[in-house]
Amino acid sequence: MVVLAYVLISLHVAISVALGVAVMMQMSKSAELGGAFGGGASHTMFGRKKGLDTMGKITLALAVGFMVNSVLIAFVVSRAFSG
Repeated sequence: MVVLAYVLISLHVAISVALGVAVMMQMSKSAELGGAFGGGASHTMFGRKKGLDTMGKITLALAVGFMVNSVLIAFVVSRAFSG
């Protein structure tokens, strides 16, 4: 059980780094303060684009993996190191 805890923690670190990189890669010129209020949508003909691009889907999958792995780590560590 202790080995599984260390494997999950290592996986958690890898997911954390990948999630940080994925979020930083999505930042664009419209990610400034004006973009938060819809300022970037004025450059497109039909307004803001709908749906997620490929990088958005990767970021979403990493975020879900991060949350699931967090719950798994909490469960395994509580079982492994409880005595």
